Amino acid sequence: MKKVFSLMLLLIATLSFLPSCSSDDDEPDNIQSQMIGTWNATSVKFSGDNDWTDITKYPSMSLSITFNQDGSYSGRGALGNGSGIYTVSGKTIKTYVGGELYGTYYVKTVSGNYAELTLTMGTSSMEIKATRR
Repeated sequence: MKKVFSLMLLLIATLSFLPSCSSDDDEPDNIQSQMIGTWNATSVKFSGDNDWTDITKYPSMSLSITFNQDGSYSGRGALGNGSGIYTVSGKTIKTYVGGELYGTYYVKTVSGNYAELTLTMGTSSMEIKATRR
């Protein structure tokens, strides 16, 4: 019995020192594939504000962006209408129009058809809650 107990302790100790099989290196492709589709902003929080604004109540503030699998995107709404390309690095999505950086999204969380992001354009930023159509 003592021998079995010692082997179990050795096994537990060995397993606790094994590295995890998950790797952050897989995350960029995962974020990119999770973000494919059309996203509609539902709430925004501007830099310096503490409260979320439900923009579904204000049509003039509507925002949407479509990320295509081929690296192209299109956006519509309060921040302008247009299209370009995007790149993904880790949790950061950079959008470009005519080769110039347009906006940078940092994906805080994405789960199914829900995402929370921070959008930076120049020196301005806002947090966005969005749902996929």
